Amino acid sequence: MTRQKSIEEKIIIAAIECVERYGLTGATSRRIAATAGVNLAAINYYFRSKDALIERVMQTTLENAFDFENFDPMPGKSAEEYCADIFKDLLEGGLRYPGISRAHFYELFNRGQRNPLLNERIDRFISRLVDDLAARGTLLSQDDLRLACTQIMYSVLMAVLDPGLFKNSGVDLENDTMRALFIRRLVTRLLADGPCEVNHAA
Repeated sequence: MTRQKSIEEKIIIAAIECVERYGLTGATSRRIAATAGVNLAAINYYFRSKDALIERVMQTTLENAFDFENFDPMPGKSAEEYCADIFKDLLEGGLRYPGISRAHFYELFNRGQRNPLLNERIDRFISRLVDDLAARGTLLSQDDLRLACTQIMYSVLMAVLDPGLFKNSGVDLENDTMRALFIRRLVTRLLADGPCEVNHAA
């Protein structure tokens, strides 16, 4: 039997839907309450304020996107194959929810301030991925693996934020085939490279 969602869960889900549809500034308390089918006062009752609710939404969506346990461990795959699958899933997830994806970069784009929760989540995710890839067998050192995964993550995040940026030149990341090729080539080049010298003092 399916468990009935609590009012708190309904409000969180409604807030996610509203951020996705209207953006952070357009996700008003009235819209959230109407989408959840609850009284406006319920938002303050369960979350104290709309800001606290939005903070909870940002935490929830980041956990869903970057919780390493959510990904299939795929035990038979090589480091390169697994890395490509992981980043393809991340890219497709980001493209499914463009409004939420942009919301995580709202402070950066509008106020020039990084989102510390986003930074922490991505850093933790990359650390787990590096450990997993190293265990699958690769010629790259931990430092080179971290650099490669960071480069891929930068590319994937940019692709999520503007998948059609290079559409006119034939690279349309909203196209399934092109998206898979983009990730595969990126991963193959970066994970297959030999060690690189990194001057940390520079």
